[in-house]
Amino acid sequence: MNDLTPTYEPETGQVILDGRLAGPAGEAGLMPVEGVDLAFDRADGHLIRAIIDSDGASVMTLVTRLFGPRAAGVLHDVTERAGVGPGTLTPEPGLCAVLSRLARLDAARATSPVPGSSPWWAAEAAVLAEQAGMHARALAEAGRAVHALDGGQVAVPGAAARVALAAADIVADDDEGAARRLRQHIVVVSQQAQPRMPGLDVAAEVEGLAKDCVRWPGLHWALDQGLVPDGLFLPGLSPHSDLRIRHGDGGDCLTVQATLVPGADSTAVGQCQARLVDPAARRVFAEAAFAQAGSRAQVKLHLPYSLDELSETWVEIVDRSGRPVRGPKVHRIRRALRWADAALRAERAPAGIAPQSAAADWAALAAAAWERCRRDWAAAGDPDRAAAVLAPRALLPDASYLAEVLGG
Repeated sequence: MNDLTPTYEPETGQVILDGRLAGPAGEAGLMPVEGVDLAFDRADGHLIRAIIDSDGASVMTLVTRLFGPRAAGVLHDVTERAGVGPGTLTPEPGLCAVLSRLARLDAARATSPVPGSSPWWAAEAAVLAEQAGMHARALAEAGRAVHALDGGQVAVPGAAARVALAAADIVADDDEGAARRLRQHIVVVSQQAQPRMPGLDVAAEVEGLAKDCVRWPGLHWALDQGLVPDGLFLPGLSPHSDLRIRHGDGGDCLTVQATLVPGADSTAVGQCQARLVDPAARRVFAEAAFAQAGSRAQVKLHLPYSLDELSETWVEIVDRSGRPVRGPKVHRIRRALRWADAALRAERAPAGIAPQSAAADWAALAAAAWERCRRDWAAAGDPDRAAAVLAPRALLPDASYLAEVLGG
């Protein structure tokens, strides 16, 4: 059971339904209609929280679909009492599962080595949004997918073909021609096609994690997608490969490289800054703007001190100079969540991302990422989430995403 307890916040006029807290993988958010914010656990998919700040028709329709016919009365009672409402509400399993899947897909899309522009992210999101009754989003995502795939034969396994055809059905009333062409060009194959992106090396990722942990014990780095423009930097298999760090030039220089999303805006790249910071003192030691170098952005940071003289420093990427430096706890939490994201992806072992990598390589990466997630939660002062990393978990049956299975 996933019961949620309602409370009313008179300062904001919101009704908040709280369930079980998020685990070490954190939350995936979704706003199915204006006025309702949902949060789901990224690892097991359960509904963590629903924030309702409107009583409009679309809001109450969704609330009734999600929590049943007594939900409106419960929300009215808790509002009138201006406190904790009587009883709990339990989400309807089918709709909750679809909304959870869509929220987790959105979160995976933002941190995947497969660019978010892949038509398979959009096609899968369209089908889920339509199932959830989010018709406007379904139409927008289906339009993106169908037009991106409207360029000749599309040879894909059966599961992908079904999703593409469903996206074509969604957009047919708005663009019947594109929908018809896609239906004609879909070819079902038994073997998945070669990935559209270069395959990544999972074994090398695991080896690099082991080496850098010893080589630079006081130097940390993280690519926080919340600090940079959307659709600019392409994540790696883990926080380790989100950025490439080289320490050279007599020890007084760090070279920082980040992989760019294909077609990235060069102007936006040049506005982004790499910097070396001391989170405890909220101090910036070195900072410089990126320059584009082919498929990567690169910058050299000239250090005023030797890294050996600094107990803990972080390389971070920000969208502009002058952003406040986050404290050490926030750095650890954000990276713990990214490690968990990498571990969940490694557990899925998506064939399209690293087609030459063995199951054992993916398992080793998952284990290494979960262990680093545990360490960061412990360092952030959250022993409960650190301990939860070690708890047994079952992989969700809907955990894989087409864009990562197909590789683009």
